[in-house]
Amino acid sequence: MKNIFLIGLPSSGKSTLGKKLARLLDYRFVDMDKLIEKDQEMTVHEIFTQKGEDYFREVESRILKNTIENRSVVIATGGGAPCFFDNMDFIKKSGISVFLDVHHVELAKRIQNHGKDDRPLLSGATSLEIELEKKYQQRLPYYSRADFTLSGDSDVSKLAAIVQPLL
Repeated sequence: MKNIFLIGLPSSGKSTLGKKLARLLDYRFVDMDKLIEKDQEMTVHEIFTQKGEDYFREVESRILKNTIENRSVVIATGGGAPCFFDNMDFIKKSGISVFLDVHHVELAKRIQNHGKDDRPLLSGATSLEIELEKKYQQRLPYYSRADFTLSGDSDVSKLAAIVQPLL
C-alpha cells in the first residue's frame, strides 16, 4: 500500500483531513511537525526562534526522507516541506501526493480562529492574508507538482475518492 502525502499551506487541512483519511483507509497517520518536535525535543516555534529556519528545514528533510515507502501511512507535511532540498522529488517517488489548495482568505480565518501562535513564518505578519498569498505564490511551483489537487474546503470523502483507486 502506498503512502499518501498531504501538502499545502498552513491550516489547509493536512492534519485534520489526514487523520480522517487514515482512519477511513486503515492507515497510520503521521504529522511531520510532531515528528520534528519529538526528534528535537522542542516545538516548531522554538526551533525557528532558537536555531533558525535553515536548521529546521534540514531536520524536516531528514525526517521526511526517513519515511519508508509503501507502508500505508498518511503524512501531513509541513507547509514548506515540499519546497526545500529535493523533498518534492522524494514525495513524488515515495507515494501519492495531494495538494490541498485552500484560498488564502479562508486560511487566514482558520489561523485566526485557531488562536495559537504556532506558525513561525506567519508570526507577527501585519496582514495574514497578504502573507499567505505571498507564501502561496512562492510555493505554488512545488505544490502544483502534486499528483492531485483538491481545491476549496474539502471533506475526507473527496480525498478518499481521489486516492483509493491508486492504493
